[in-house]
Amino acid sequence: MRMLRGDRPTALIAGVVATLLVAAAVWFGVGVSSANPKLADVGAWLWTSAKGKVVHVNGLSGEVDGYLDDKADRRLRVVQDGGNVLLVDDGTGYVSRIEPSQLTVSQTRDFGAAGLQLAVSGTAGYAVDPASGKIQQIDPVTLNSVGAPITLPGPLGAARIDGGGRLWVPVTAKGEVVPVTKGVAASPLKVGEPGEELAITIAGGLPVVVNSRAATATIIGSDGGVGEITLPKGVAQAAKGGVLTPATTEGSLVPILTPGDSGLLVVIDTASNSVLSTKFESDDPTKLGVPQVLGSKVYVPDQGRGSVIIWDSAAGGRPSTLQVAQEPGPVDVFVKDGLLWANDENGDKAVVIDPEGRKHDVDKDDSDVPGPTSTPKPKQTPRPEPSKTDTRPDPVPTHTEPRPTRTRESEPAREETPTPTPTPSREPTRTPTPTPSASAPSAPGAVTARSGPGKVTVSFSPSAGGKVQRYTLKASSGGGRSVPQSVDANGPFQFEFTGGDCANEYTFVVVAHWSGGEVESEASAGAKPCVAPGSPTGFAAKPRNRGAELSWSAPANADDGVTYELTGAATNSGIKGTSFTVEGLKNNQKHAFKLKAKNAAGESPDVATAEVDLAYPRQQYKNTSNEDTNTVIRPGPSKAGEAGRIPQKVYITLTVICQVKGENYTDTSTGKSSDIWNRIESQYGNGYLNDTLVATPDGGFPEAPLFECTD
Repeated sequence: MRMLRGDRPTALIAGVVATLLVAAAVWFGVGVSSANPKLADVGAWLWTSAKGKVVHVNGLSGEVDGYLDDKADRRLRVVQDGGNVLLVDDGTGYVSRIEPSQLTVSQTRDFGAAGLQLAVSGTAGYAVDPASGKIQQIDPVTLNSVGAPITLPGPLGAARIDGGGRLWVPVTAKGEVVPVTKGVAASPLKVGEPGEELAITIAGGLPVVVNSRAATATIIGSDGGVGEITLPKGVAQAAKGGVLTPATTEGSLVPILTPGDSGLLVVIDTASNSVLSTKFESDDPTKLGVPQVLGSKVYVPDQGRGSVIIWDSAAGGRPSTLQVAQEPGPVDVFVKDGLLWANDENGDKAVVIDPEGRKHDVDKDDSDVPGPTSTPKPKQTPRPEPSKTDTRPDPVPTHTEPRPTRTRESEPAREETPTPTPTPSREPTRTPTPTPSASAPSAPGAVTARSGPGKVTVSFSPSAGGKVQRYTLKASSGGGRSVPQSVDANGPFQFEFTGGDCANEYTFVVVAHWSGGEVESEASAGAKPCVAPGSPTGFAAKPRNRGAELSWSAPANADDGVTYELTGAATNSGIKGTSFTVEGLKNNQKHAFKLKAKNAAGESPDVATAEVDLAYPRQQYKNTSNEDTNTVIRPGPSKAGEAGRIPQKVYITLTVICQVKGENYTDTSTGKSSDIWNRIESQYGNGYLNDTLVATPDGGFPEAPLFECTD
């Protein structure tokens, strides 16, 4: 058995540990660690199927600082979150937990389900059988079950845990996602129709649910609010199984890859609701894998070439290619500890990239790390801010000059970049030749469309070869205009399309003009000249009898097509303008309202809230017409009964609480009649007085500023 490499091992201690862990490691056949292994705090575990080995790599240096041996040709998957490191055998459902502090397999469990999903985040853990729909909460440390399992209608999509420890489970059969908190399922959230594929990404701790067939992204806010962003129609053309999205992203960007023959990549920004789309020029788009994002760059594994496509969503332009494996095959790409990891699952190579694009090549079969019988001390983990004498990793992607000697820590990226225009031979022409006719330039490429408030920003890569005079932009449908009308051959290579209709999706073609004619780019993916609006601001509710006067300010990114949806104490889904009057509420109560803006591009999950208090506006009035007889205070709005009596010729100040319609009454002294009764409080009793006996304002019911009695 090959021993685990660690910090200060001895043969004796290693032997004892091996004996104690044999039972736990039998099914995996893994090796065991030395007594005191030391792993870098910033690092990741990487799998190699050909040699059956999982290694731990220092993310700051690219050095292997620990490993476990397994049997070759076993298909294992590494699930890692913080101190939780689990190995999953997808074929059998066996799960093993690595103890990082000792480099040992400390726990194993047979979950008995091929294709098992394990969702782990901090202390929260779940085992999900997507076929049967069974969900079991587990302890990530012991792998023991916690509580009773729950079952949802299968098959289930990939479940994810949000920043609050809730598990979100896509239920394809019903077009719903179900939140599970501490093993208990809550009310489902409708995000599509039955049978539509759903993919969940936890972006900045919050769930984003992509519905492939509906081409929508549902964003679930921190307060439980639900918003929606309309995606390009091309998303609906995804192959069976739907789009590919990462499990999590550390920021607001969510990359969405449409598998199939289009190579369509969509990036949504949940902070601004903008939608960015481009198309990859891949030999076989069906071989592209799950995209990941670090900073503004998107990394897409290409199984057909054993490489990673790198595209900067902020800069646009053509993507570059980073070769990871020596031959075609699966490349596992993920983000951990703020670093991008690309692992050749079949071979010994991997790459780790920091947010600034600098990279380290990783040799997973490195034999220079001290082992159980070695005496040298392990190499120290480099500090994040290297001194002048430190070797700095190379940025990715870059073009670098050849070096006489390259260390593994700083080996430059092996990239495939677009083929440059061939340069003329330097050999002098021996005989005069006729001047060649102008050649046509290549088509402009990498056309990117980014939606914005009232516009679409279109960027592209210039043509190669030939002599371009200028570039122009063509939109797919009428209306709108491009600014500028044309772009010089030297750039900047960008247009802004404005004046379009938010309800329409536009595609764009960049035209290169040269002396011999025109060359057109491939059409871009669709984009709308608008974004889903944010929440309204300054939302306020002014009380009125049995209602409220609502007012607000439009979101900064709103357009003419924005409408507002009111929920809470009153509902209305098509309000235009920035004010609305609510009627029919009960007085003497508080009422809450929620307001969100929406347009053809979607809606934000964030809502504006306001509350109105319809407490009775008590008023002070004197009694009247009390010369002939005592004024009787009634217990109700009628002439029956007595709750008090104001003595004849006595005039006092009453507190009028509210007014109500009741029995008609005629004052014999004045001949005036009314069916309005005032609920009053006085020193002579509390009850009702007809309006002919109180000096209230005349006109209407209730007589402002009084409210109607509704209790």
